[in-house]
Amino acid sequence: MFACEKNDSKKSTEPISWFKAGNRYDNYETGTDNQNAQRGQKSGYLELVVDTTSGYGALMQYCSEKNFKGKRVKMTGYIQSMGSDTTLTTMWVRVDDFDKRVTADFDNMMYRPIIGARFWTKCEIVFDVPESPCVINYGFILEGGGKAWFDNVSFEIVSNSVFKTAYYLNIPFQDEYQIPKNLLEEPDNLDFEE
Repeated sequence: MFACEKNDSKKSTEPISWFKAGNRYDNYETGTDNQNAQRGQKSGYLELVVDTTSGYGALMQYCSEKNFKGKRVKMTGYIQSMGSDTTLTTMWVRVDDFDKRVTADFDNMMYRPIIGARFWTKCEIVFDVPESPCVINYGFILEGGGKAWFDNVSFEIVSNSVFKTAYYLNIPFQDEYQIPKNLLEEPDNLDFEE
């Protein structure tokens, strides 16, 4: 669950500032649900829309390091899921360091996933952001069948004494990978209300 291929389909219904990704993103539908929210009026969702899948779909966005440069950051979000015991839902973060041209911190909660059907569950990821130019990728993953809802994401700078859940990958990325032109300066529409 490392790579995320962006969906460039014009027919998608992604929530504002979010986009669908994953190695089987065409097998999943995404949108905004105004009938089910952790807090507020809306949430984002992913739902499997084919009979079977061997991959995963993701709902994600990315931003610059501007507000988090050189800091330890805690990402908090809420997930609700509906599915079988083979349905996995997680939150994830990946920090790409463009000075070293490596993927730095990464956490996709695969050692602590939400399995099957669960009511709104609080999830946290703690990661470090280098001083160098970075792209911070983040979002939610639905692997397998079912449907999952996501809501009320937040980012908070925390002390270095807070336990870090992400691990430093130090994996080089390809030369053609550049900072996206449409990179957000900061996370946006984290409550899916827009």
